[in-house]
Amino acid sequence: MWQIISGSLLLSLVHAAIPNHWLPIVAVGKSERWTMRETLHATALIGAAHIASTVIIGILIGLAGFQLSSSHAELTHWVAPAVLAVLGVIFIVSDFVGRGHHHHDHFDGARQAKTKRAVIGSMVVAMFFSPCIELEVYFLPAGVFGWRGILVTSAIYLVATVSTMLTLVYIGTKGLSRLNWHIFEHHQKTLTGCILIVLAAVSFLID
Repeated sequence: MWQIISGSLLLSLVHAAIPNHWLPIVAVGKSERWTMRETLHATALIGAAHIASTVIIGILIGLAGFQLSSSHAELTHWVAPAVLAVLGVIFIVSDFVGRGHHHHDHFDGARQAKTKRAVIGSMVVAMFFSPCIELEVYFLPAGVFGWRGILVTSAIYLVATVSTMLTLVYIGTKGLSRLNWHIFEHHQKTLTGCILIVLAAVSFLID
């Protein structure tokens, strides 16, 4: 389980640190002149909605992993790490192929909203319908542990993602949003891919 816990935590932190998950909230909060409390409240709602849809799909993947492990124990030892490794390679390749064409904005549909409630509501909806596959795929090895692994992974995703978003929105609102966060965003697929490959290697080597 320590592998699942550490892997889920690492993926959550990297995922939540992607600028398009929190920087638009900072920008909207400043433009709408929200208080810090209002901005953080909106961040919590938006982050929770994003993780909710990711977890819903992830649970299905986790249950598939559990069924696979219960009927094909040896096969699971190969399949779960292989899936992680293949997806890691796909993320890295797609990052280089798509270099110069990055567009991963969850909030496109929220830009025309006017009132505070409408702005927050549209951002919540946008994030709910933008689940992240790099988090969902980790439910496959977590599902080997049954509901315990699935629930632990879900809880870590929720707490770590929302906490990181809240922290970064707070820091960004205080004045660090002017830093060049786009460097991180433009390489986030490569970073995520490398993490998935490392987790695949750990999962395979340590049974």
